[in-house]
This record gives sequence, C-alpha cells and structure tokens, in this order.
Amino acid sequence: MERLMTAKQVSELIEVKPSTVYQWVHAGLIPYVKIGKCVRFKKDELFRWIDRNHRKERVSFKSVEKALKGKVPVQKEFF
Repeated sequence: MERLMTAKQVSELIEVKPSTVYQWVHAGLIPYVKIGKCVRFKKDELFRWIDRNHRKERVSFKSVEKALKGKVPVQKEFF
C-alpha cells in the first residue's frame, strides 16, 4: 500500500499554499481520501490529476487580450 500525503506535503510539491489545497478539496477539484476528519492524497492520483490539468501551450498577454476583446467592459475614467 502506498504512503498517503498530507495537504502540507502536496502544497510543497506543487508550490501552492496549504490553504489552496484545502480550497481545491472543498471545491472537489483535486482527488483526495478522507480518513476520519483527515484529508490525505495518493501520490499516483495526484500526478494523474496534474497531467490532466497541465496546459501544453503557452499563452501570451496579447492572445488573451485579443480573445477577450469586446467581451470585457471597458473601465471608464472617473476624473
């Protein structure tokens, strides 16, 4: 049986805050195992989750700006 990881270990592995990991758990975004009141993570499931959510292409600011053109309201000046 593989060793389970804590939220702190997961946060260190993927370089986010532990609170972010708990938010993902609460939202059902990340695979986890609940043991009593404890939340734990299987390493192999975590890596599969990372692979599924990995973006392969790079996104530039200009491409985002172009995609959002006309969809985002323009902020009006107040002065």
